[in-house]
Amino acid sequence: MNYIFVKPGMSPREIVQKVRELPGVCFVSVGMRDAGQSDYKNRLRIYDLKTLAPYYNEMGLFAAECHGGARWHVGIMNRRESPFEEIAILRELMPNVLLQTLIRETNMWGYRPYPKNVIEYVVEVVDIDVWRCFSFLNDIRNMRPVAEVVMKRGRLFEPAISYTVAPWFDTKYYLKVVDEIVDLCGGVDEIVLCIKDMAGVGTVSSVTELIDSIKQKYPDLVINYHRHITDGLAIPVLLAAAKAGAKIIDVEEDTLVRFYGHSPILAVEAIFREEGIPVHLNRKAAEQAVEKVREWIRDYDWAESPFKGFDHMVTKHKMPGGAFPSSFEQAEKGGFLHLMPYILQVMSLYNQIVKYFDVTPGSQITWVTCSGIVNRYAKEQGEEGVKHVIKLLKKFVEEKNQDFSAMEPWEQEELLQLFKNAPGDFKNLILGHYGRMPVGWPADWVYQSTFGDEWENKIKERKESSPVEAIPDEDLTALRRKLEEELGRKATEEEFILYLMHPKDALDFIKFREKYGDAPLYLPTKVWREGLKKPGDKVEFIYEGKPYCIELVSIGVENDGIIHVVLKVNNKTRVFEVKTPRAKKEEVRKAVRPNEIGAPISGTVWRIGNPKRGTLKVGDIVHKGEEIANLESMKMENPVLAPFDAQIVEICVRLNQMVEEGQLLFVLKPLENNANIENTGESNIEKLPH
Repeated sequence: MNYIFVKPGMSPREIVQKVRELPGVCFVSVGMRDAGQSDYKNRLRIYDLKTLAPYYNEMGLFAAECHGGARWHVGIMNRRESPFEEIAILRELMPNVLLQTLIRETNMWGYRPYPKNVIEYVVEVVDIDVWRCFSFLNDIRNMRPVAEVVMKRGRLFEPAISYTVAPWFDTKYYLKVVDEIVDLCGGVDEIVLCIKDMAGVGTVSSVTELIDSIKQKYPDLVINYHRHITDGLAIPVLLAAAKAGAKIIDVEEDTLVRFYGHSPILAVEAIFREEGIPVHLNRKAAEQAVEKVREWIRDYDWAESPFKGFDHMVTKHKMPGGAFPSSFEQAEKGGFLHLMPYILQVMSLYNQIVKYFDVTPGSQITWVTCSGIVNRYAKEQGEEGVKHVIKLLKKFVEEKNQDFSAMEPWEQEELLQLFKNAPGDFKNLILGHYGRMPVGWPADWVYQSTFGDEWENKIKERKESSPVEAIPDEDLTALRRKLEEELGRKATEEEFILYLMHPKDALDFIKFREKYGDAPLYLPTKVWREGLKKPGDKVEFIYEGKPYCIELVSIGVENDGIIHVVLKVNNKTRVFEVKTPRAKKEEVRKAVRPNEIGAPISGTVWRIGNPKRGTLKVGDIVHKGEEIANLESMKMENPVLAPFDAQIVEICVRLNQMVEEGQLLFVLKPLENNANIENTGESNIEKLPH
């Protein structure tokens, strides 16, 4: 029996009609993308994932989600794989399968809104069949550039509702979002609607009510239900979604399932069949895919989240599957993993104060803001201080129903300090730079807490428009020229698109691949991660049709941070010089004087200057409070502001450079002290306030 019912090359209208005609439901396997993002920090390599392709090709899937989300970024940053390479490999190995991506509307595969011309340029080039697109604010206006280009190209657009369960996000609210989607797309005949339950908090009753209501209003609309499993109740909710009218269900291979991803394909097929719901699936091929995963999944034990087990408390803190493992990894690296239970409690209270959906970039904004609050209290007052702020927030949210005036004066003062160190992206969020907040702007006290004395002026600056309208176009020719200057050669189209999304990491990736070639695509996972450990260890592989054998002969003694490694490559002995972290390196200059501006955090310099003025240079005059640089850390923007009116004397870093906390960024010359400095030859900068 041939299970293939949709395939690349079909028009969106044909694909939608084929799904409508199915007697029951079909599946999207997210095993190649969301499974890895939700439970393995996006570390699953194409080397292993491609072994599933022959089974996917015969399975009768609606699509394979193999691309997008954070997999794109981690691919170039960590796995050293290009998303374009992955597409090419999978196109060859599974030509019957629709390839699906996940895109964050104006944020695309990054973490900040991109200009419209960048969005259009990139979407026009990337070879994907199904474009699932969501807005963490459900601001459908932000989807327009993606929708227009995808539909014009004749590819399938899959707009997604960001979904959670909360009193302020009821069925009436979601139906309004669906209306906006249908209006944007000109009807229901060439789209699939995704309900994106990213934290997995939908209940049998809430999901049934929503899908039934949508189908009553739009009976021909094809619905895809996407739900994570963290609360432990996913399978009964998937069953309810199918009974209510969802035609497409997201699943993954049983052997990939842990605690934050999706439901097991074989188990879901079995319960649906038992309940009398036909499932379009070649079960034998699905079983073979499940067994194939078993052969290599243990190579990724290290990448799993340190927090194990289902967590029904996700219904309160709402941290989505994709953010769980990466957040724990950051907490572990930052030395505050023990504070995670407190951070989750703060998140559950925070998301009642500032209401949006905790999916990228919203999940990063929530995580960085809430972990920052907890860490500040922990550093200043210890664990008791953390318990104190949670008690304060519970009183405000749960007892006083967020009535600021009902709090004691000292409690009000403390609340007004809550967001004083909030990241730049939190500020951008509440000023409308990501789009319109889904159920209204936060209360005034949040702005006062965030912006201090300037809060009223900041509220006046708040934007109601979409970033699509507000962000000026980039000069793509200039950006390409800049990339080629960095590379010292012409850039390929794919390299340029990687650079548009993630400039610093794209450059690192390109330079890595120039040095090490295609190694990430051919080395087995154990060798890629651990290397060859002892003399006699070897790895064999086929490269461009030719067999290769690399054998470790010896590892020399470290001398001044240099180790010499002897290898046999196809029986030819070669010596390689390896630099360790102890190799001599350039000393990092630190900011030590008041006129020396240091990095507030460790991160990447992704802007020198600000959007209004453009790039700053030596000799420019800057004013107190003006943004002079912006650092990216943990996917969040962190603006660096001028502390006083000054002239730039020295810029000590370059664009896309990694810097550590306290590293010298700028040397400034205070304007108010120019006369003293010039007349006396003595500096008065020590007298400036710290």
